[in-house]
Amino acid sequence: MKFSQVKGKTLEEVDFSSRAEDHSITLVFQDQTALRLDLEPGFTMFADYEDRKTGDVRVIRRWTGVRSWMFRE
Repeated sequence: MKFSQVKGKTLEEVDFSSRAEDHSITLVFQDQTALRLDLEPGFTMFADYEDRKTGDVRVIRRWTGVRSWMFRE
């Protein structure tokens, strides 16, 4: 899935929420628009920050998985 409406926009911040009533990732852009991705409960999110300049993917940082509240102990 591609979101062509945000191509070329400058990203201001990324917000991740995993509360009981709100599972989402929101990309906020400098022009005060945002792309919000709502998620269904029952997931684990993994995040990698990657360098793709050479054509090969090199992981710069990898975060531990975040489990939705439904699966937290």
